[in-house]
Amino acid sequence: MTEDLMRWELATLAGRLRTMEAERDDWRSRHDEVVRDRDRHRDRVRELRHSRSYRVGRVIARMARPPIRIVRRWRGRPVPGARTPAGQPAAAVPAYVYVAIGLTPEALRALTRALAQRIVVDADHRPVVVTDCPSFRVARASGVVLEYLPDAATWQRHRPDVPWDDLLTDRLARLFVDHGCTRTTVIDPDHPPTLADLLD
Repeated sequence: MTEDLMRWELATLAGRLRTMEAERDDWRSRHDEVVRDRDRHRDRVRELRHSRSYRVGRVIARMARPPIRIVRRWRGRPVPGARTPAGQPAAAVPAYVYVAIGLTPEALRALTRALAQRIVVDADHRPVVVTDCPSFRVARASGVVLEYLPDAATWQRHRPDVPWDDLLTDRLARLFVDHGCTRTTVIDPDHPPTLADLLD
C-alpha cells in the first residue's frame, strides 16, 4: 500500500468519523430539546390540573352525569319544578348557578350588582352565586342568592380527608335540587361579566 493511498484512507476515515460525531451531536441536541419540551408540557399539565378553572370545570363535567352516590343521596327529594299539591308551580322562574370561584370581594360585589340589574331588566331566572370569597357578605344584592364554600386551600387544611372537588360536587348537587337550577355558568375570575355581557 502506497503512502498516498494510506493518507487517502485515513482522510476518508477521519471524514466519516467527523460526520458520525456531527450526527451524534445533532441527535443529542434533538434529544435534549425533546426532553425540555416534554418537561414543559408536564409542568404545564401539572399546573393546569391544580388550577382553579380546571378543577371547577372537571366538577361541572362530572355533574353532567352525577355519580350513583349523588343520585342515591337525593332520591326521594322533591323534583325541581314539580307542582305543589295545590297545583301551583314550585318556582316561578328557573335558577341559574354562577360558579364564582377565586373572585376578589370587589369583583364579587360587581358581579352580584350586575346580576341584580340583569334580572331587573329581564327577570327570566334567579341567580345563585357560588363563591369561595370569605367576604361574600359585602356582595349581597337584591334577588341574588349567595352560597359560600371554603376555598380549596382552607378546606384542605381542615378536612384533608375529603377532596375539595367532592365538596363542590356535593354543594352543586344540593343547589340543583334545592333551587331547581337549570343552567351553570363558570365565571372567569380575571374577567367577570359586566351587565352588558349578561344582557347579550
